[in-house]
Amino acid sequence: MAAMSASYVLIVSGCVSTTLPPRVTTAQRAGITAADCHGVSIGVERYSWPVYSERLIVALRATDLFGRVDALDAFGNAPTWVARVDRPIYGTAVVPWLTGLSLGLIPTTVDEEHGYSFLLASRAAPMQRMPVEFSYHGPSTLGWQALFVNLFRDGTATNVYHHPRMVENLAWTIVESEKQICRDATACCARASH
Repeated sequence: MAAMSASYVLIVSGCVSTTLPPRVTTAQRAGITAADCHGVSIGVERYSWPVYSERLIVALRATDLFGRVDALDAFGNAPTWVARVDRPIYGTAVVPWLTGLSLGLIPTTVDEEHGYSFLLASRAAPMQRMPVEFSYHGPSTLGWQALFVNLFRDGTATNVYHHPRMVENLAWTIVESEKQICRDATACCARASH
């Protein structure tokens, strides 16, 4: 019984793999570093399923690009930009019966989409919403095979949304989109205003 319990804990905690997003290039990383958006604030509108707007707030803060990111109703004065979740991106709901019954010997692999999709509007032009999206597809594996995927491929056993690669890809997507956003904005990242 103890061996079965230990095996189950190992499967649940260590035998999972989620595909990581691609690495950003050196030039992209330099572009992220050069973008000075600390004069910009972002208010995130509450989504019908609040977990998605809350996750977007956490993600935008993690990029460390902006002076302030918060729920829209937390601002006393209007923020520079308003963000709204465009579509929820979530994994695939699967019950891994065979993997559980076989103690991880028979893996379960599903294709999942990860990322963020939201709209940004400036305070000066609130009706002109610009889409910003970083998303990717990749397999997620549960079972002993996941250990090898994590060792020899681009996989992680941790939450992919907290991984530095996810944060960097989101930051780069925002930096790429920022010039277009700033056409109508009253305050922008310093890089774009040069």
